[in-house]
Amino acid sequence: MKQALLIVDVQNYFINKHTQHIPDNIKRLLEENHFSPICFSQFINSPQSQFVKQLNFTGCTKPPYSDIVDQLKPWLKKDNIFTKETYSVFTNIQFLNYLQKNKITDLTIVGLDTDFCVLADCFNAFDHGYKVTIIVDCCASFTSGSKGHLAALEIINKNLGTVI
Repeated sequence: MKQALLIVDVQNYFINKHTQHIPDNIKRLLEENHFSPICFSQFINSPQSQFVKQLNFTGCTKPPYSDIVDQLKPWLKKDNIFTKETYSVFTNIQFLNYLQKNKITDLTIVGLDTDFCVLADCFNAFDHGYKVTIIVDCCASFTSGSKGHLAALEIINKNLGTVI
């Protein structure tokens, strides 16, 4: 068993009243625990994305909005950040190769939005055979606040992994 921490889309664009506590919670988690490896997903929207084509969502296309928040930058490395223009980082072949290369069997997932990208990554991790754990106080929903966050946690807990 080898565990990795996946930090999902904790970017400047996604920080609001529902999510503002998440960067400090994840920073504290990183300082108090030893996770190796640590991976980051980074959503960068583009005109070709389904977000633009189907939802007319044009946010999060460039820095500083697309940047990982400052509190987590000390853990960023050249080889541990994986970009995407979809809900799930599992669409990035470099991410899948990284997990295989590091012989990862378990993923602890934290980040934003619990009810969108985190949930999508949980489904994909499960489908790829990874054991999934979610840390509740290190996830939140920018889009739908506590209602969406709690609904997603219920789905994850019943069907995809462990919620702690």
